[in-house]
Amino acid sequence: MRRAALAVVAVALLGGADGGVDPRLLLVLGGLLIAAKLGGEAVTRLGMPAVLGELAAGILAGNLGLFGWHGLEFAITDAQLAFLGELGVILLLFQVGLESNLGQMAKVGAAAFAVACVGVALPMALGYGLHAALVPERTWHTHLFIGAVLTATSVGITARVFKDLGRIDSPTGRVVLGAAVIDDVLGLIVLAVVSGVVTSAERGGALDALAILAIVGKATGFL
Repeated sequence: MRRAALAVVAVALLGGADGGVDPRLLLVLGGLLIAAKLGGEAVTRLGMPAVLGELAAGILAGNLGLFGWHGLEFAITDAQLAFLGELGVILLLFQVGLESNLGQMAKVGAAAFAVACVGVALPMALGYGLHAALVPERTWHTHLFIGAVLTATSVGITARVFKDLGRIDSPTGRVVLGAAVIDDVLGLIVLAVVSGVVTSAERGGALDALAILAIVGKATGFL
């Protein structure tokens, strides 16, 4: 990580003259890599996964404006940074896929599905109830949509935590990772259906069964 950060800084100082890459962006990437490494090292010494420290460093960097420094705001809407972020997630999930055993994961399919269903239903119910309690003047459509949004999880973070712990191929790791994948699919279906229900309700209509089946088919890739 340190070598990668130094390489980015060196390229920023020596390159960028051809107008291809903003040298400021390369400097920001170098600083973020260093901050992530330091954060990861700090929490590792406390016996926790490094990803927690890396996330904390990212949260701090993303909220520097609250402390009066806005030097990173130009990178918020930078298309190149967004591309690198997506590429990093793809590479992380690809690496996790290489280390995963589908045969072993299939053996815990029932448990993973049960965990995923609870992981979708519980956050949705709690999100609906909490939002209804905090802002009771809003319609039930808003409460339902907020609950649906909270069903989303991050497979990348889940996989990274188990990878750092060295338990990605353990029975618990297979159940949780499988549940996270199923959870994402179920969350996509729930969000799509809820969006359709809310849109239809606002138009004064109702979402029929065929429309729901069509949404589920599109979400699962069958249509």
